This record gives sequence, C-alpha cells and structure tokens, in this order.
Amino acid sequence: MWDAPRIEDPAARFENMVAMELWRAVTNWNDLGYGQFTLHFIKNKEQQEVDFLIANRHKPVVVIEAKISETHASSPLKKFQKALNIPAVQLLDEDEGYRMFSNNDRSILVAPAYQWLSQLP
Repeated sequence: MWDAPRIEDPAARFENMVAMELWRAVTNWNDLGYGQFTLHFIKNKEQQEVDFLIANRHKPVVVIEAKISETHASSPLKKFQKALNIPAVQLLDEDEGYRMFSNNDRSILVAPAYQWLSQLP
C-alpha cells in the first residue's frame, strides 16, 4: 500500500491512493479522539466487493468505491449500501462535478476523488 509509484495499473494505483488517504483520515480521527475508526474492504459470498468500508466502534459508517471514470454507481456499492443502510460514495479519478443516484430510500454520491478526499481531516 505504501509504494504507490510502483503500481503500473492505473486503476490499482488510484485505488491505492484512495486507500492511503482514507487510512490517513481514519488515523487522524482516532488520534483526535473522534472515535475508534477502522478501515476495511467488504466482499460477499457471491464475490461482489466494495473497495472500502469505514467503521466506528465496529459499526459500519460508510462504504466507498474507487473507480477511474465509471460515472454510474456500481452494482456492488448499491447492494452493500442497501444491506447495511449506510451512506455510500463512489470516488472517480477522471471526472468533474458531483452526482447523486437514488438507491431505494438512500442516495449514492458520485464525486471526484480530489474534491471529496480533500475535505477529510
């Protein structure tokens, strides 16, 4: 995770960069006493996965998917958001502007990673 420049695949390198930024935020929140945050990935028995899940005191808080340019919310992200009933975000490397997609009674935010991640502590 800490050697991002050696990752040749652009999608894997982007996912790694998002992981490092989320790890930094989770560590900061813990150091500042905001909670007991942890960073995970999530996968079900059908082999569907979402890149990141942030939990606080073992309770899921948000699911996050990292994509290079897919502007519609991914199916696994929709499925895990519905199952966990928590916010969901899809971060894009190559995009401008924010979009909201409906997922039953919830919404999924699709946002440029550079803007969304820059708002984290």
